[in-house]
Amino acid sequence: QGNANSRQNTSRLTGTARLLKLAGKESLYLWLGVVVLLIRLPFSLSIPHFVSTTIGSLIDEDYDGAKRNVLLLFLSGTVDAILDFWVLFLFGYAKENIVKGVRIDTFAAMMRQEQAFFDKTNTGELMSRLSS
Repeated sequence: QGNANSRQNTSRLTGTARLLKLAGKESLYLWLGVVVLLIRLPFSLSIPHFVSTTIGSLIDEDYDGAKRNVLLLFLSGTVDAILDFWVLFLFGYAKENIVKGVRIDTFAAMMRQEQAFFDKTNTGELMSRLSS
């Protein structure tokens, strides 16, 4: 079974490497997105902590502690939101450019086909290949 897990991990790494190779120059944006995502993670995880400590401070009538926790919650949430924007932007930008490249390659491959290909293939099927 250890051998099977090793093969599965190797195939995942190989698959990931192949996908990044297919992404081409967009892989830089994917890696930046992953880095920003990892930086964002502690801020996302701290939000529930600050909410619970704020509630605990209010229950204990520690209003100074509650104010401090609300400020930390606000700062953590702001940083989290800014980093979330960059994660979405970087992954979205990479995705759009990868899809654009695939569509251009598909269109170029279709244009290299013989006339008989277009005679036997429905127009809707050709449009579906380009749009999906």
